[in-house]
Amino acid sequence: MRALMMLMLMAAPVLAQDTRGQEFLVNRLKDRLKLTDEQDSQVKEILTKDGEDRTKLDDARTEKINALLNEEQKKQYEELRTQQQRGRGGFGGGGGGQQFQFNGGRPMGSVNIDDVKRELSLTDEQVEKIKPLYDEFNANVQKRTTENMEKGFQNLDIGEEMQKYQDSLKGLSEKVKVHLTDEQKPKLDALVERATGFMRMIPGLLNRGGAPAAPVRPSVEERVRSAVAALKIVKDDEKAVISDLVAKIVKAQYDLEDFQKSSREKLAEAAKNTDLSDAAVEDRIKETQEDRRKREKEISGLQKQLAEVVTNRQELELMAAGILK
Repeated sequence: MRALMMLMLMAAPVLAQDTRGQEFLVNRLKDRLKLTDEQDSQVKEILTKDGEDRTKLDDARTEKINALLNEEQKKQYEELRTQQQRGRGGFGGGGGGQQFQFNGGRPMGSVNIDDVKRELSLTDEQVEKIKPLYDEFNANVQKRTTENMEKGFQNLDIGEEMQKYQDSLKGLSEKVKVHLTDEQKPKLDALVERATGFMRMIPGLLNRGGAPAAPVRPSVEERVRSAVAALKIVKDDEKAVISDLVAKIVKAQYDLEDFQKSSREKLAEAAKNTDLSDAAVEDRIKETQEDRRKREKEISGLQKQLAEVVTNRQELELMAAGILK
């Protein structure tokens, strides 16, 4: 519940500036949090007040900036503000205020070539080749979001939209890699993983009705790429050894997760079986505990091997990624 509230509060400032966005947010909160009519009314008042305050702040800021400009600069500045408010180059095109934008006016869901240039240390030549790919991606994102906005988010499948976005982002990544060095490619993989990691949780948090759906688990390959990229390994032979150990650990962790899930289901069925004797129940319990300990021991052994071949700084990164403990 707290995760859902955090997500909604993060979205509130941008959604509150648009009537349809405000309605979407209020309906989500009312549906998931079972708001009373009084709470529903109060939430609407808060969002409306927030939008009004932001408009006043924007007007005051514009007045201060205009005081520094000459007449020609004022005209150009107003054109820039109009373009931003219409959402050109990002989410929310078609008018209606600053829709779905991050702080600083950068559209939500867009990819910023400047961020990638900084993170990957791109050359000007690389930026020139890659920029059209990002422009095309952002244009497609804007088009899709504008379509959803015009429909008032009716019948919007959050999970499907998130999956399409992730697939598009990964497709963009593969196109960009053609222009990257071998050293830059894993860094881009890490950026993509970071961008899509939280998105995999959102469909579960916003799932209508019933308990939230479980977030999609990243593949072993995705976990390995993300973890190894953060280690900044220079030597190829060293990277190969560490990547192999990380892959074995992640696979073993996933196997343990799957085992625990299936064993809980089997034990639940056994608990309902009144025909089982106490001895049979005890055997089931011992068998499950022994199997779990065996899997945990395997993971601990692999983690010990990995800890012995990485530096303290790398070990810290791997702990943060959940590979080591």
